[in-house]
Amino acid sequence: MSETTPALLAENINVTFGTTQALKGVSLTVAPGEIVALIGPSGSGKSTLLRVSAGLQTADSSSGVTRLFGDRVQEAGKLSRGVRRARAQIGFIFQQFNLVKRISLYSNVLIGALGRMPTWKGVIGRFASADRKKAMDALERVGIAQYAGNRAANLSGGQQQRGAIARALVQGARAIFADEPIASLDPVSARNVMRLLAELNEQDGITVVVTLHQVDYALKYCKRAVALKDGEIIYDGPTGGLTRERLIEIYGDEYIGVLDEEGEPA
Repeated sequence: MSETTPALLAENINVTFGTTQALKGVSLTVAPGEIVALIGPSGSGKSTLLRVSAGLQTADSSSGVTRLFGDRVQEAGKLSRGVRRARAQIGFIFQQFNLVKRISLYSNVLIGALGRMPTWKGVIGRFASADRKKAMDALERVGIAQYAGNRAANLSGGQQQRGAIARALVQGARAIFADEPIASLDPVSARNVMRLLAELNEQDGITVVVTLHQVDYALKYCKRAVALKDGEIIYDGPTGGLTRERLIEIYGDEYIGVLDEEGEPA
């Protein structure tokens, strides 16, 4: 695989739910090592685009192709036979954490190793010592190793979200796709999670694509923003280009009050 192969390539993606077209011929390319914020109002299509890119949602048959690091995910609305191999290269972080509540944080993080081992070993929990060490190292990396033995249900939202990121590290993910990862978090936890994603991008070269409602977090932690509105991309460029006028174009006049309270972007 060439170093110039995109981490994500989506070409001419259409998605329809009933009578609503959620994505209208959307194309997006993300290079390895980028950190990109998908922004836009509710219902704009940003979460749908992320899920289609990961093969968690099928596109319409009128669509083109999506690839992850060169591996085909789907084409013309049909998942590829090699979709599991493609998915193995990304860690998907959900808004509601997606941890198994009844087991420990450590066990949840170990789940990231399942894709590298025979199914029977995973069923009986026979993880290699190297994977067990990797799980603890990942928990140290995200700053919650002291909670390794706690049941996931007893952790705060921010701790659970960092656990989900640790699981992606154990998986060996080359990219992290995060769908509204801070929407359910308090401001301190939200900053911690976004700071962690930015650090993994900068220090480890992990590609990050994150959907965000909060424009201020996109401005602070992401270098590139892709804005969707009514199922179409209306801005794709540096976050520094998200001027007041551009944001009003994206979100509408009702966003003026928010801008006045938070301060006008550069």
